[in-house]
Amino acid sequence: MNSIFEGQLRVLDLSMGWAGPLVGQMFVEMGAEVIKVEDTHHFDWWRGSLSVAPPEMQPIERAAVFNTANRGKRGVTLDLASARGIEILNWLIEVSDILIENFSPGVMERLGLAYETASAINQRLIMISMPSFGLDGPECNARGYGNTVEAMAGVTGLTGYHDGDGQRYTLSNALGDPVAGLHGVFALMVAIRERERSGRGQLIELAQVESLIPFVAEAILDFQFTEKLPAARGNRHREHAPHGIYRCAGDDNWIALACETDEQWHGLARALGIDDGRFATAPSRKANEEALDAEVSRAIAALSADDCVARIRDAGVLVAPVNSAPAVMADPQIQSREYFVAIERAVVGTHLYPGAVARIPNTPLRADAPAPLLGEHNRQVFAELLGMTNDQITELERSGVIGSTPREHRPAK
Repeated sequence: MNSIFEGQLRVLDLSMGWAGPLVGQMFVEMGAEVIKVEDTHHFDWWRGSLSVAPPEMQPIERAAVFNTANRGKRGVTLDLASARGIEILNWLIEVSDILIENFSPGVMERLGLAYETASAINQRLIMISMPSFGLDGPECNARGYGNTVEAMAGVTGLTGYHDGDGQRYTLSNALGDPVAGLHGVFALMVAIRERERSGRGQLIELAQVESLIPFVAEAILDFQFTEKLPAARGNRHREHAPHGIYRCAGDDNWIALACETDEQWHGLARALGIDDGRFATAPSRKANEEALDAEVSRAIAALSADDCVARIRDAGVLVAPVNSAPAVMADPQIQSREYFVAIERAVVGTHLYPGAVARIPNTPLRADAPAPLLGEHNRQVFAELLGMTNDQITELERSGVIGSTPREHRPAK
């Protein structure tokens, strides 16, 4: 069966970390040719650090996060601090459809790769820029990271235990990355469709912080109407009770439970052997939530996680085990759908990786190719796309413009 793009779309991926590389990886799944461009002096920081192991262990090829977010890409290196490296990148831009970058604002301009320059080379080029906070505004030049993006978007401001001391917590440390990545894929698909009509590319700006703000829309609306800051709820819900994470019998076994209606509560009460008139209606359960949680916790603590989940599901109540990472991989539901795929990659061997989420029968997504080693496809890409000879590529290696082994970083001139 054919893929969506069937090799008819070429993407240059200059991005690092998760947000930008996820965009590239999803285009790989759809059948696009994605070329990851790195620098032997300043490669993707998600590869890891050279300091964690001796060079012979190839530490930068062992990072599970990099190997997951860059599957199926062709990897090349270019010294972007050199005029020759920029010249070759411009040649790649000339034969590409999309360019992805998530550098801090100003970096592309300093490299001579602003969109105006790139579009003069290739007017059909679609470029997506994914800065943390935007390309303009008073804080546009601030560098961003997962937890700082969450904090500025208001996500961190909503975390905290209902009975705590007001301390806030990072929700995930990187929630903004995959959310921005998914928004980026959507935006690029729209731009591709528009290019079919107009024949021209365009610049897409996607501020990662703005992609997260809808996650706190409820709190923003509440404040607009009440002028009150929302109180920390922890695992509780503003309306439903019981609602939260409860500990089962055994070592570190937990379930997540959500009871939304009186009918569900009566089924849950029968399943757990709770008979207390204080909890008969939703308002009374919220009014007596401390006592309710104590009773539910007591009943659940006497049951194994499997028994507890089975009883509560049979009662028609929303419940699931709180799975550890190994438990996710062993979960019968996940296994039955063959979500995880085995991929063999040089240096690290064969491991299971997340598969493509969407099932598209006529143009299936593919997520079963390994991430590239540093500079793995230099000769292949430069020969096939740019028509370079072996001697020319060897000279680029000799002069340090390209390479397949990391070098000490040196600042751009």
